[in-house]
Amino acid sequence: MSFIKYNVSMDEAYAHLYDVTCNVETLNHGELMVSLPAWIPGSYLIRDFAKNIVQIKAFCGDKELELKKLDKDSWSVRTSGKPFTIFYQVYARDQSVRTAYLDQFRGFFNGTSLFLRIHGLESTDHTVSISKPTWIDENINWKVATSMTKRKVDKFGFGDYLSSSYYELIDHPFEVSEFIKSTFIVHGVRHDIIIRGCPHANIRRICRDLKLIVETQIRFWGELPIDRYTFMINAVSDGYGGLEHSHSTALICSKSDLPVGDDRHIDDNYLRFLGLCSHEYFHLWNVKRLKPETFSPYDLTKENYTELLWAFEGITSYYDDLMLCRAGLIDASRYLNLLAKTITTVKKTRGHAKQTLAESSYYAWTKFYKQDESAINTIVSYYSKGSLAALSLDLHLRTKTNGRISLDTVMRALWEQYGKAGIGIPEDGIEAVASKTSGLNLSDFFDRAIRSTQQLPLKKLLGYAGITLNFTAPNNALNSGGVINNSTNKNLKKIKHDLGFTYTDTSKGLKIKQVYDDGTARQSGLAPDDLIVAFNRKSASKKNIQTIVDLEKKGSSVPVHVFRDDVLHTMQFKIEAAHKDTAYLQLDSPENALLRAWLK
Repeated sequence: MSFIKYNVSMDEAYAHLYDVTCNVETLNHGELMVSLPAWIPGSYLIRDFAKNIVQIKAFCGDKELELKKLDKDSWSVRTSGKPFTIFYQVYARDQSVRTAYLDQFRGFFNGTSLFLRIHGLESTDHTVSISKPTWIDENINWKVATSMTKRKVDKFGFGDYLSSSYYELIDHPFEVSEFIKSTFIVHGVRHDIIIRGCPHANIRRICRDLKLIVETQIRFWGELPIDRYTFMINAVSDGYGGLEHSHSTALICSKSDLPVGDDRHIDDNYLRFLGLCSHEYFHLWNVKRLKPETFSPYDLTKENYTELLWAFEGITSYYDDLMLCRAGLIDASRYLNLLAKTITTVKKTRGHAKQTLAESSYYAWTKFYKQDESAINTIVSYYSKGSLAALSLDLHLRTKTNGRISLDTVMRALWEQYGKAGIGIPEDGIEAVASKTSGLNLSDFFDRAIRSTQQLPLKKLLGYAGITLNFTAPNNALNSGGVINNSTNKNLKKIKHDLGFTYTDTSKGLKIKQVYDDGTARQSGLAPDDLIVAFNRKSASKKNIQTIVDLEKKGSSVPVHVFRDDVLHTMQFKIEAAHKDTAYLQLDSPENALLRAWLK
């Protein structure tokens, strides 16, 4: 019989240190290996969590045991088959949803950052005991939020929580702070919402809107495979992101993304938040239970390669906004506006002509999660282009089968075959199920959409749904397209000439961030980190740079003065026409049968 218990103390909050005591009782294990994971599921980057361990010691009673370092995140300990304790401190000051954070105002952690894995005992029950910090006075109302099973806790949530295995243990993040909380019930399942950092948020409205999203997604999948769920929301001054878990999601958003008053209008900020929640909840099925074969189980000591992230993140990204439309939170026009922005994002990323979606998925560990200034020219996002590939597959299936089969049908078939059974999907599994379900030979489609850099046939496919897609030059540097009608399109003032670079405004001039490889800036010799101090003998700034360029004649050249490595250089900038890379969608046939069936 074995027993593992982690006691988590936050008494060193001012030093951002978690004190963790891991008590292990086991028989017939004279020597054990212990380690921290190198990465966290859902975020495909080696993070080496063990680097945050400040000190670590092992004891059997009063006797200190030798901890032998094996590699960057593993140790061995000789126990003689007796109960032993490992004491260690973890530095935690990452506000993201992926790791751990602790100060006198908040505690948050994922198990991958805090809990040592005792090799050979992963299937043993694991208990977590969260103690209330001794420095907290009666005026600080800290509470505990987690989706982990409660064993014995007080009214504030401090106490013991239980997991049946190590892998279950690390799939339940903890929030310990002052937060507001509300609950809604769907299909008899309790869904908790906790919000930290924005006590005046209209949580009742958020509950109402998230309930619509949850109900819509459950109808989509046909069942809800959990008995509880928690939305854990950290509102900060500026932030956005989420990480999926088996019974919860950890979210970070800007305070301005959350509604405060009673206004029922969904502004763009709140819409972004709802889309994020929809995305992470869809992961409850797609990636947490429907997952690649190489993730079944995860090997958290090294990279787990798959070419299918375009499906697990891209398909989820396709459905997140679509579910808002199907739930009635936004109308068709607003959904198409979001879709146009995604199309523009992919079009402006020149990497779509160099990297396939299969490659983007496979190299996520070293390319997508380690982007530099060349990324805009060399990689494509399996999120954004993956969502467009999912859209293309959906419309292709609906068109070729006269509406009999859609991507909805395929996802439910995948759930029945793999998700329910807890079986990982092989690399060719999605294509095989889509072909079998539809009765179509989809090899040409997948060759083009997933395994090549060819353009997706969006214009033709959207045309079947009564939607016209056109590309034009943007009307300003931040313009990302949208839904437009003929009269507005004619009157829209557009950028005339290409800049070919992105930039930030500084007190000394414009600092170049990225240079497009097919633009005039690259041809003129400009490079990332160049500081433009004069453009055509005029002081350059964010406000006037485009105007300066647009006043010149196409084909002419103007001098540009830049500092590179503190040396002043003069270059000739050739004036070229602006790229037509901004997508506009026009809804021509609102009563189109395919459109209505697609958007429900």
